[in-house]
Amino acid sequence: MKHIETKSSLISQLQAAGIERGDTLFVHTSLSKLGWVCGGAQTVIEALQETVGTKGLLMMATQTGDNSDPAEWEAPPVPVEWWQMIRETMPAYDTEKTATRGMGRVPELFRSYPDVYRSQHPMWSVAAWGDDAQQVVSAHTIEVGFGPGSPIERMIERKAKILHLGSPLDATTLWHYAEYGIDSPVKSFGCAMVENGERVWKTFDHVDVNSVPFGPIGENIVKQKDVKAFTIHEATCYVIPSDTWQPVQHALVALRSWLR
Repeated sequence: MKHIETKSSLISQLQAAGIERGDTLFVHTSLSKLGWVCGGAQTVIEALQETVGTKGLLMMATQTGDNSDPAEWEAPPVPVEWWQMIRETMPAYDTEKTATRGMGRVPELFRSYPDVYRSQHPMWSVAAWGDDAQQVVSAHTIEVGFGPGSPIERMIERKAKILHLGSPLDATTLWHYAEYGIDSPVKSFGCAMVENGERVWKTFDHVDVNSVPFGPIGENIVKQKDVKAFTIHEATCYVIPSDTWQPVQHALVALRSWLR
């Protein structure tokens, strides 16, 4: 491998892409595509922190897909005879202890960083650092999910920039917000959590969140003139400003409302 990135080189590229001090960023990453990063995930996190500063805000999805009903597992599935035992023994979600799954090395380290706050949702948590971080991730209950009152809505209110560092566009958490507030399909979910001081297996009905359309949506958005595209080693990167993604978000809500 002939490509090396350092904290200072990452900061320079982030600044050249239009990221400024005081920005709110919702960050999606693929560390392996960034080349050989001296310091790995730690360097990426600290480059982001130093670029936006303490008056800015960093947000990342820290979801825990394995704290879910094993009947839904596909990658990999587990034997049917294990399902009930998993429901009975899966550790309850803990903001400090519970690892992410499928989010990558950067969010997994970020969730445990000093002054990072992680939300209480046992399946779809979000972590934040910087200005008003604790408030941004507060009150993230099972009922809220990705919808109104969630950290995703706080992101929308703050006119955040979406930053992809080599990650697939179908990973864009924001688009889930459009699935709420209308007659979207509902399904049953299950997870382990603490309720009234006790570990319980909680079954609940919720909007059936679906990321299948997100890839095509993203492919069209990144063609817009206000989107800054750049490359770090093998990572195709995008900075998507709120002026670009907000009209699409409104259109998705309107379309889903029309389809009711």
